[in-house]
Amino acid sequence: MAELFYSITHRPYVFIFLIAFLAFSWMEQGKLRTGIWLVTGYLVAFVAEWCSVNPAIRMPFGYYVYHEDVLANDLLIAGVPFFDSLSFAFLSYVSFSFAQFFMSPIWRRGLDFQRVTMRALRNSPATLLLGAALMTIIDIVVDPVAHLGKHWFLGDIYHYPSPGYHFGVTLANYVGWFVVGWVIIFINQRIDAFLANRETATGKPVQLKYVPAKGLFAPLFWGGIVAFNLGVTAWLGWSYAPAEPFNHEEVRKLFLCSIFVTAPVMLLAAAQLVKPSNRPSHEDLSAWLGDYPCPTFTEKSGNRV
Repeated sequence: MAELFYSITHRPYVFIFLIAFLAFSWMEQGKLRTGIWLVTGYLVAFVAEWCSVNPAIRMPFGYYVYHEDVLANDLLIAGVPFFDSLSFAFLSYVSFSFAQFFMSPIWRRGLDFQRVTMRALRNSPATLLLGAALMTIIDIVVDPVAHLGKHWFLGDIYHYPSPGYHFGVTLANYVGWFVVGWVIIFINQRIDAFLANRETATGKPVQLKYVPAKGLFAPLFWGGIVAFNLGVTAWLGWSYAPAEPFNHEEVRKLFLCSIFVTAPVMLLAAAQLVKPSNRPSHEDLSAWLGDYPCPTFTEKSGNRV
C-alpha cells in the first residue's frame, strides 16, 4: 500500500490522466466497458513489459532494464512498475477514440460537437489500425523525453543496454508500442461486439448520457498528453540548467522533431471539425442512435429514429 501511495504522489501526472480516462471512457462507452478496458489494457501491457525486460525474451519492445534502486519506493509487479503498465490503458483508449474521431462524421451546433460513430465503424479494422498508429505517435514523443528522466521528475528509471537511433530509443520499442496498442484495441473491439450482441438480445442496449461538446474530448485529451511531454522537452531544451554537462542542442532537436510529427495530426483534427463534407446525414444519425440510444440528443437534434 505504501508503494502504491508513493507512485500516486510522485507520479501524479499518470494518475491525473488515468482519472481523465475513466471519466472520458465512462461518457463514451459506459462503466462496464471502461472497467474492462482498464483491466485488459494493464494486463496486456504488463505481459509485454515483463517479456521485454526478460533477457531470454526481449520482445515486443526490445530489451531494456528498469533501475530497481531508483524505483525502490514505487509499486513493482515482477520487476515492472505498476504506473508504467497502467498508463497503456489510457494511452490506448484515447488513441482509439481519436481514431474514431478521424473516421466519423461530426455533428455540430454552435460549439457543441458530437462524434457520430456507428458500432460497425467503431469496431472496424481501419479504426483498429489507425488507433494503434496514433498510440505509436504518442510514444515517439513520450519515450525520448522519458529516456532523459534523470533530468526531470520522472527519474532515471530505465535504460537501453544498446541505445537506439531515435534519440537513444530503439526502433523495436516503437514496433512494440504499435503491436501492444493493436492487441489492446482488438481485444476490446471484440468484447464490445460480444456485449452489444448480448444487449440486443436482452433488449437493453447501453444508453450513454448526452454531454455537450463530447466530440472534442478525444482530440483534446490526445493533444493534452502530447502537450505535457512537449512542455517537459521544451523546458529541458531551453530552461534546464544542470551542474553537469548537458546537450541542450540535442534536446531542442528532439522538441522540433516531436512538433513535426504531432502538428500535422492536430491540424488534420481541426480540419475534421470545419470541413462541410464531414457532417452526418439523417441516415447516419439514425444508425448511430440505433446503436447508442440517447433521448436527450434525439430531442436536441430533432432526429427521429
